[in-house]
Amino acid sequence: MGYQAEGTRGRKLLEGEKELKVYGKWVPFNMEVAEIEGLSSHADHNELLGWMNGITNIPERIFIVHGEKEGAEALQLGIKETYGWDSQIPQLYDIEEL
Repeated sequence: MGYQAEGTRGRKLLEGEKELKVYGKWVPFNMEVAEIEGLSSHADHNELLGWMNGITNIPERIFIVHGEKEGAEALQLGIKETYGWDSQIPQLYDIEEL
């Protein structure tokens, strides 16, 4: 149920894996997996861009820290095309001084 991020066990099961490593041991799974879409509880790309329309002061810095690489990059482009604002997609262990 819900979104399964890349690299997670849930995503691997959704993609048809029949054996996963759990607590250091390989465990076979014999099950049918069904995907139910549309149960996300957070805003999507268009909703985030719409929400940003209410911002009256141009943000000094925008960090996109949620989602997979392709989605984050699409949001970054959408922000630039819609508002002309630059944003950053930090990588693991990046350090930013605020």
